[in-house]
Amino acid sequence: MRPTVLGLCLGMLVLSIPAPALAQTTTTRSEQEIRASYEKHKGEFDYLLGDWEFTADSKEYGSFRGYWSAVRLATGQILDEYRVVGDNGQVFYASSTLRNYNGAADRWELVSTDGANGIQDIGTGQRVGEEMHIEQRFGVATAKPSTWKIRYYDIQPDRFSWTADRSTDNGKTWVTKHQTIEARRVGPARTLGPLATGKSAGGSSAPQSSVPAGASDPVSGKWGPPEGTLLDLAYDGKGAVTGTVFWGSPDGPKTQAPIKTGTFDPQSGTLKLQGEAKRPDTGEVAAYVIQGTLSNGTLEGTYTFADRTGNFRFSRK
Repeated sequence: MRPTVLGLCLGMLVLSIPAPALAQTTTTRSEQEIRASYEKHKGEFDYLLGDWEFTADSKEYGSFRGYWSAVRLATGQILDEYRVVGDNGQVFYASSTLRNYNGAADRWELVSTDGANGIQDIGTGQRVGEEMHIEQRFGVATAKPSTWKIRYYDIQPDRFSWTADRSTDNGKTWVTKHQTIEARRVGPARTLGPLATGKSAGGSSAPQSSVPAGASDPVSGKWGPPEGTLLDLAYDGKGAVTGTVFWGSPDGPKTQAPIKTGTFDPQSGTLKLQGEAKRPDTGEVAAYVIQGTLSNGTLEGTYTFADRTGNFRFSRK
């Protein structure tokens, strides 16, 4: 099953073309232009963040299933792990992919690996309307490389669909819908906190807390961007968090709702808030999930509210 799983796992991940093409940048942009492009497009893969179950159909290998999880790194890139599993949970294949938006070239770029094929399976991608379009070569290190044109569509907060055409002759001919995937969300979007904190210096292998020593209550208080308050939290010191969530722009109309379930892990710095609130635009009641990591007085993470997902970076007022 190696070729199918490879194509599926990596093909799901983003658009790819041969390495020489990736290296070519035909225009020179200023730092300001590069940053503006990155800020405009950096959230286009946010729908992928979180945990998923999927079912797949391949014209070569039939039907199979698996799990797929993606997190945002503290430095902004998206890292995912993809596993194809059997009925008893046995792992048939696993791969990891790192993706980042290239503001100089105006495209997503990624590299995927299964631990044995190096880092030669690279790709690029673009948002097209409400879809993500992808092209990627797989199995570059093998005797049978292939090119996949992939399309993510019907992207919703709790599901997305995926289809891929495949070519084994450098694009001369294509097998349409060579593989399809239906993914369903099983866990909220999340962010992985900083790895290089210096807290394990000295060779200690003991887990280090993300909460500074002496910070008896790093959570309680009002949190938000510089423009306003979007969270009002109370921490009981035992792992539970209560309070109020404010939805809407910091300087515009907002609705507020109590936190139904809130937890904080002082060892990892992970905060998770869940509940229901009225949408400020429609007034409809919808579920929300807010999840982030508290480190050095900054709360950074992702949220899902009704059909919206996004990222945040808050400080305590």
